[in-house]
Amino acid sequence: MRNEERGTENEKRNRRIATIVRSSFSVPRSSFFVLWLLASPLAAQDQVVLQTEGTSSRLTMPCQIVDYTGERITVQFKSGAAQKTYPAEQVIEVRTAWLEPHELGRKLLSERKLDEATRALQAALVAEKRDWVRREILALLIRCGLRTGDRASAGTRFLQLLKSDPTTRQFGLIPLVWAAESVSGSAKSQAREWLKQDSDAARLLGVSLLLADAAVGDTATQELQALQRSTDERVRQLAQAQSWRLKLRALEIGDLELNRWDARIHEMPAKLRGGPSYLLGRGWAMRREHDRAATALLWTTLMDDGDARLAARAGVEAAESLKRLGQPDDARRLLQDIAARFPDTEFGEAAK
Repeated sequence: MRNEERGTENEKRNRRIATIVRSSFSVPRSSFFVLWLLASPLAAQDQVVLQTEGTSSRLTMPCQIVDYTGERITVQFKSGAAQKTYPAEQVIEVRTAWLEPHELGRKLLSERKLDEATRALQAALVAEKRDWVRREILALLIRCGLRTGDRASAGTRFLQLLKSDPTTRQFGLIPLVWAAESVSGSAKSQAREWLKQDSDAARLLGVSLLLADAAVGDTATQELQALQRSTDERVRQLAQAQSWRLKLRALEIGDLELNRWDARIHEMPAKLRGGPSYLLGRGWAMRREHDRAATALLWTTLMDDGDARLAARAGVEAAESLKRLGQPDDARRLLQDIAARFPDTEFGEAAK
């Protein structure tokens, strides 16, 4: 009898449990989700990997990224909690869910399918609502424009990025002209508009594209002199380096001048050194100091490929300096690397 009673009690208990479970799921699923969200911590959608000052260990934080600028990253750990910020220089990596066209654009860019990448990234820019991710997409679009030589598009995207985050980590992507090249009519028209803007960065873009123009080159030169006194240190440093183009063109360089350029480059953030290092390499090559020319040009091609066409060009010119130094094997290996990394550029093709 006792076993039968225990069996009956168990059956009754199981029926009660089943009734509770059924009644729980009779609540509309949307309402259940809202109740769960209100009662639970914020879902951890993102991860931030930090390395704090004075430590060698890295900390991975599940969180929601609220904003990420050149100065700081702002995160939230749970619903209703106060947001926390960390210096941007402590950020090693951010992990988040990218939209499908964003992922596709990144993949196509890595495959050098630039037109398709641009279309996918433009779609991602329209669909993406997070400001900090939109800035990441803009940076990728700038790279696409630089790689295809579309300086008008690249410059427009850069100014959008800078407006969204004046402290941007991607300032090195500013699409300035460093080597002799033809500038399209549409890019020149856009450059004239940039010269009229209040933004020092916009005027620097305009100056750079028009500096060698026969019609407005003198006006661009005067504006360049003014920009060398900009209160924005990044603009000031790059404007000073852009003035070196005029000195190279006029053959007004000597060892003392080039050593001065070298010192100024080392005062710049690493992400701004690509173009200035290219001009330094050109200067040393003109002085037939090919060891120093190769060193400067290699920095551009190996350390800064934001402007892929400039990086490829610097690599080919570095290989020429290596040949003149009697290092044909090193030159050949460098050309092979350039051909593999930049096959879609003029100088990547020449490297073959």
